[in-house]
Amino acid sequence: MENQSDRKKLPDISDFRRRQETVKFGFRWNLIKYFRQYTNRTGIHGFLYLGEEKRPIFERIFWSFWLGISIILCSVLTFKTWEKWDSSPVIVSFSKAPTSIWKIPFPAVTICPYTKSTYGMYNYTESLNKFMDGVNFTEAEAKNFSASSLVCDNYLYSEGNKTIGLDAIDHITAIAPEVKNILFQCRWDLHPENCSVTFRKILTEDGLCYTSNMLGRKEFFNDNVYLHYDMAEGESSQGWSLQDGYPDTANKDSFPRRAKFAGFTGSQVFVLTDFDQNLDYSCKGPIQGVKIILHNPAEMPRVRANYLQAPLNEELLVIITPDMMTTSDAVHKYNPHKRECFFPNERHLSFFQVYTQQNCEFECLTNYTLAKCGCVAFYMPYEKSTPICGPGSMKCMLEAESELISQTVNYGPSEMKLDDESSDVHGFVCDCLPACSSLAYNAEFSQSRFNWRELFMAFRENMSELPGVQFSRVTIYFKESQFIPSEKNELIGVADFLANCGGIIGLFIGFSFLSLIELIYFLSLRLVCNLKMYGKRHWSGSSTCDSNRAIY
Repeated sequence: MENQSDRKKLPDISDFRRRQETVKFGFRWNLIKYFRQYTNRTGIHGFLYLGEEKRPIFERIFWSFWLGISIILCSVLTFKTWEKWDSSPVIVSFSKAPTSIWKIPFPAVTICPYTKSTYGMYNYTESLNKFMDGVNFTEAEAKNFSASSLVCDNYLYSEGNKTIGLDAIDHITAIAPEVKNILFQCRWDLHPENCSVTFRKILTEDGLCYTSNMLGRKEFFNDNVYLHYDMAEGESSQGWSLQDGYPDTANKDSFPRRAKFAGFTGSQVFVLTDFDQNLDYSCKGPIQGVKIILHNPAEMPRVRANYLQAPLNEELLVIITPDMMTTSDAVHKYNPHKRECFFPNERHLSFFQVYTQQNCEFECLTNYTLAKCGCVAFYMPYEKSTPICGPGSMKCMLEAESELISQTVNYGPSEMKLDDESSDVHGFVCDCLPACSSLAYNAEFSQSRFNWRELFMAFRENMSELPGVQFSRVTIYFKESQFIPSEKNELIGVADFLANCGGIIGLFIGFSFLSLIELIYFLSLRLVCNLKMYGKRHWSGSSTCDSNRAIY
């Protein structure tokens, strides 16, 4: 009986084994076993030595150190690759093939004479002398002098009314020389043409000018723009655009017209005239002649930005080279401020139908001038109800233009924001990035004396019919028949980015796409399968587990 009672007091062996197995096959044990399975099977360098059993601790420390260094270097280099891809996704390079000048339009040519009034129509010098002598003007004289001062040097007269009526524009255009009085002869491709048909009126900051090969009013301005002068509609562009160029159906004489040949054979030539009695040195200073602006047909000419000068009695030879920028479709997916350009469907202007950086900047200057001064200059696009600035607002207009230029220099065209306390307008953003497709014309020029008097004498022409006349001649043509445009392309595409990152990661730790799938597999599918096969206590699936053990 005693032996039986003693045996009853002995601990239950099965309970002891169960408790031991519970400790042995707990979460920590299964995690270690599962990690060893992963390290024995993965292709990532260095992990095998971390999971190998019965190795000294200093070996594990050694491999842990180098594995950590490799991961850090790999992460830094991968981040730099991503940063380069994110910050500079676009590169500008030369196109693979040259482009013929036949595929682009001949430049629009805008001429602005220094002479602002025709003899007998108005004498600005006489009015200026009266003003300086303190002679009282009549109401009509004051209006005419105020309007004329808007097209002369701005330091001469900046007093008077802050705004003017539309009759001031009527006065400016009425006294300006007509196209037949400043263009004596015009030629295109060596064939004569009617200058009055080729050149059309346009108002610029230099007053009334004349332009050729520029889009007409319907294709240039939006319907809300009011023009208080006769800007001819011109010919239809027949589908031409900066983005797509000429359509395949366009004929050889399509508008905007294009040069068939380079050199003098495909040139535009015009002879300019002026008369001694029309020269007014007080209005525009000691230089007389004509300003010439070359621009693409969809762009507003800006005289102050860039012009060539054709002096009197001189011949000006202008040799042009196109500067064309195109953008590949692969760049379209990037944000405009990362690729630093706008496609036509991404940026729309209030006044202009075609987006170019110059049109955008001109519209921005118009809007800012209106916000700061309460009016716009007579040459700016505006709606019919918009006030027109007079000489009294000249200082304000110059300050507005100066502020915009300063902020563009400080912040760039896309981030320009006027928040200065000195500015009357706060939070004004232009966002005038370049157009993704742009066209400009670089010019080389030479001048020589134009001996027109000797020419007239040689042909026995009677010069008495043109008293006081002076001539200049301008010849414009392309330098080469072909040119190489620039093109914006992806600097690093998605495939290049993945290849670069994959090469870095593979170099340092031997990680590949299948390594990622393997890691996901061990963290998900294999773990779930082990839980179903071996239960929660044995989810590591160790070979030491008894397969006949019950599933908990």
